[in-house]
Amino acid sequence: MEQLDRESARRLFEVYRKQRDGIRKRPELASLCLICGSVHVAAKSGAPGMLACCNCGFSWYRYDCPACGRTVDGRDPHNPGCRVCGWRICTCGACSCPVES
Repeated sequence: MEQLDRESARRLFEVYRKQRDGIRKRPELASLCLICGSVHVAAKSGAPGMLACCNCGFSWYRYDCPACGRTVDGRDPHNPGCRVCGWRICTCGACSCPVES
């Protein structure tokens, strides 16, 4: 994860706190909590693909789509939750549901 300097984090927080569309396209936003503005973010243990804010505890999914490789971010409205598995659905339409034959 890219670490943000304080000024960049503040600017991005102000923009994306209100309008979350496109978060998945900004790699530096992986290390920014959009609840409290903290840059102290770490991978959540025992939950693959999930990040958590070390300050406020908010957690979200952010990972690469297993089908197409694009970034999936649970805070982005274009990556809604899957009703079956709970993971996020990529803009390509894939999620982590097991493929049924």
